[in-house]
Amino acid sequence: MTAANTINTNNSNLLGEFHSPSLNPPLLQSLLQRLISHPKIHNGFVDVLKLPSVRATLDKLDDDNKRAALVKTVELFAYGTVREYYALKEKGEVWTLNDVQLEKLRMLSVVSIARGQIEKFHSEEDAVGASSLSSTLAGGGDVEMADDVLAKQQQQKSKKTKKKKKSRKNKKSGTMLSIPYSRLASELRIPDDGTPYDEQKSMRQLEDLLIQCIYSNVIAAKLDQSSRSLRVEPHVALTHDPAAGGGGVGSSSKGLKKDGGCGGSVYGSVFSRDLNTLTPESTRVEASRMISSLEQFLKRSDALLTTLERSTKACHSDRKEDELRWWEVRGVVEEGPSKLRAEAVAGGGGGGIGGMQGMGMGGSMTGGGSGNNDPMEVVDMAGRRQVKRSKGGHSMIMGGGGVRFS
Repeated sequence: MTAANTINTNNSNLLGEFHSPSLNPPLLQSLLQRLISHPKIHNGFVDVLKLPSVRATLDKLDDDNKRAALVKTVELFAYGTVREYYALKEKGEVWTLNDVQLEKLRMLSVVSIARGQIEKFHSEEDAVGASSLSSTLAGGGDVEMADDVLAKQQQQKSKKTKKKKKSRKNKKSGTMLSIPYSRLASELRIPDDGTPYDEQKSMRQLEDLLIQCIYSNVIAAKLDQSSRSLRVEPHVALTHDPAAGGGGVGSSSKGLKKDGGCGGSVYGSVFSRDLNTLTPESTRVEASRMISSLEQFLKRSDALLTTLERSTKACHSDRKEDELRWWEVRGVVEEGPSKLRAEAVAGGGGGGIGGMQGMGMGGSMTGGGSGNNDPMEVVDMAGRRQVKRSKGGHSMIMGGGGVRFS
């Protein structure tokens, strides 16, 4: 059995124990302690509280404060943060977490911070795109004409301009998605005693936590030590780790194969936490967030389709031009030999010895024009003069009656 199957089996066994008919309050508290301490389970906590057996067991608790503390603690791991934990801890409304549980809650808090940063990035990106479209259509004309003009302008841009534009865009994106260490330390309550964040003393603890988040596949980001910040990558999807078991309580190998390896728990480049639907207000917030995410996906899809259409048109135009150039080259190649023959005939090279006079060789053959009276001097095609004599000592003389040898 592989490690992934072992972890999936352990997750399924843990979930199965919540369905046990012999579930009682002490056993429920023990199982919940294991649940919030599990290193591979990062969502699905609310689903556990909604199980009929769990709800029936919670009703058996005589102390309302204990019941409320149990529920609040589980809800913290579902969609809460470390800051909320310390606020509730001062009031005695939650369990006291151990080091392992506190580190896990900090990791989930990093997910919430990164998700908020990504939503801010997409909202500002949409605002920039809307203003750009408005400025494009401000001069009149329909959308199709504006797109054609824009496509032609983009084709005329040089590579240097494109590189500068891309560099500025990447720099802007990196700035918008950069979360300073100081802010993270404040949100994650590092150090634990609540003292101000000190890089020399607490930066190692913070970076270890962030590295654990990245390797646990709950966030796609990089550490930027030069600027002391966490750089979130909003366009990089999380890679599914089979050993992680999907991250949810009910993950199984069968479910992972059906969902394509993600289990439906990936929110872009950060891991999706549970939805807070306890109150109508929180439900509206979650619904508006989902609607916003779908709208952003639709806009990016439309932009991608527009880019593909422009690229298709550009490729079609380039293909037409290449085809025309090919036919031109093919015509030149096919007409080349016939043109060379025609030029040779037009130049007087009609063949035979008589044609040599028309090619500029007659002066030397007749003994005039070149200053050299050697009758055997011949001018080749390259313009070089050569003297050829017969072995018998005869010379070729051209006269009015033809050619004779002496």
